[in-house]
Parts: sequence; structure tokens; C-alpha cells
Amino acid sequence: MNVHKIAYTRVIALAFAAFIFNTTEFIPVALLSDIAADFSMDVTSTGLIITIYAWAVSILSLPLMLLTSKLERKRLLLRLFVLFTLSHVLAAIAWNFAVLVIARLGIAISHAIFWSITSSLVVRVAPINKGSQAIGMLALGTSLAMVLGLPLGRVVG
Repeated sequence: MNVHKIAYTRVIALAFAAFIFNTTEFIPVALLSDIAADFSMDVTSTGLIITIYAWAVSILSLPLMLLTSKLERKRLLLRLFVLFTLSHVLAAIAWNFAVLVIARLGIAISHAIFWSITSSLVVRVAPINKGSQAIGMLALGTSLAMVLGLPLGRVVG
């Protein structure tokens, strides 16, 4: 495999990760009534998982970016994906709403760090002089999350 193919594969992998991260951010919106029914709550109270998630990402992005700024990016990404995956597993088996909130906080933490490093990382791994194209592919992954990921998540959910 030549250098350009490897670089594009890395960009596509990060764009796919952006799709996954944003899809999992949006899916609870489509599933609020189902989540409310599972926990015998009203939908407005269940909506707190979206509010808490959004506040956590916005408040924690800068401090977590600064905290992880000295870490090697590949290792950091792998740790993020582990936290992201384990938090999703916890969300899937959540036995009460508090556990679901904790799981969503784990996802929010990984989301905050992911987005604080991904734009610069995708430019760095892109083929030479293709940084703008790499950013565009990352944005495409984000857009597809709303267009394809949300409906797909609703069907699966």
C-alpha cells in the first residue's frame, strides 16, 4: 500500500469516527420516548440526558484538551475509543436513569476530547497538500451522522 492510500485510509477512519461520535450524540433525541418508558419517567425528565451531555461537552472541552495536550495522539485516541465503547456498554445495560447519566457523561468526555484533537489530527495524517480535503471529509462524517445516523439509530433503537 502506498503512502497516499495509507494517508487517505487514516482520513476516512477519522471521518467514520466523526460519524460514529455524532450519531451517538444525536440518537437519544430520537429515542427519548422509549428511554422514558424503560425507566418509567416522563419524556421531559428523560431529556436531561441530552442537556447534561451538551453541558458536559461544552464545559469540559477546553480543560480536557489542555490536560491531554502533552499526550501522544495515537495512544490518546485508543484510550478515548475504549472509554467511548465501555460507556456505551454501560448505557446499554443501565439499570436506572442515574447509571444512564453516568454512562452518557463518559461518552461526553470522550466526545469532548475527540473533537478537541481531531481537526488538527486529520490535517496531520492527510496526504501532503490535502488538509482542506481532509477537513471536508471530517465534516462529511459529521453531516452524515445527522442524515443517516439518526434515522438508522432510531430504527435500531
